[in-house]
Amino acid sequence: MDYFYLPASGQVLGANVLYINTGFYPTESTSALSANGIYLIVPSDPTADPGLYTNTPIYTVNGLVADETWLATPLPLPTAKANGTEEVQIAANLEVANIVTASGYSAEVLSAAGAALEVDRPAVYQTVIAAEQVVTDQLAVDVAAIAAATTVDEINNIVNPPTGILSTGRGGDGDGPLDLNNSFYTEFNSVSLTEAETELYVPGTSTVITYGAVVPNGFTSNGNCFTTGDYRVQIREVATGMVISEFVCPLAVEHNEDVAF
Repeated sequence: MDYFYLPASGQVLGANVLYINTGFYPTESTSALSANGIYLIVPSDPTADPGLYTNTPIYTVNGLVADETWLATPLPLPTAKANGTEEVQIAANLEVANIVTASGYSAEVLSAAGAALEVDRPAVYQTVIAAEQVVTDQLAVDVAAIAAATTVDEINNIVNPPTGILSTGRGGDGDGPLDLNNSFYTEFNSVSLTEAETELYVPGTSTVITYGAVVPNGFTSNGNCFTTGDYRVQIREVATGMVISEFVCPLAVEHNEDVAF
């Protein structure tokens, strides 16, 4: 159903009640409706996690229509902690269930195998149990971090880490394959973290590459930062050191490659 925004009164009316309240039919042209202070709303989805924020719609007149955007207001911290904890638990449960399903073994079989000492477990079981352990270990870290959080934004960074695309590579601009190219976000999606609040970290050499330190709005190592054969890079949150994503930096002598995270 279509909805309409009336800026003079601040009302939002559904198509089924528009005529009753205004005397205009919703089927009239947008030009006729807008000439009388009635704007068809162009809807959009809420941007923030409803378990952590209240999403309030905002309408902005844009020509003959009204664009819908959203204002995210943090929920009370105890509520957000409870909801955030539940969200990471549900996500971990699903991830473990997917690992079990993909393995072909039942949860009961894996549980029985897990009761044995690791040295006594057949490798076919240990591989699956180790994958489950990675998820459960991360869940414990996330639950503890949520409990220690002092703001809802901190919780959101854990529950809903940023996603996007980093244009990156190594060996460009005549530099050797151990040098990180000038790298930039071409897409960055988060309601609680900005690009400038992230950093790149190279585990192989313990190198921290700060956003904007050398390249405005981007990253560069300004010299070698990798060791031969180890080209791992982590995108991290500066404030907490939380790893948002880890990838292997591609060799990109001519042009950067897009790395999704």
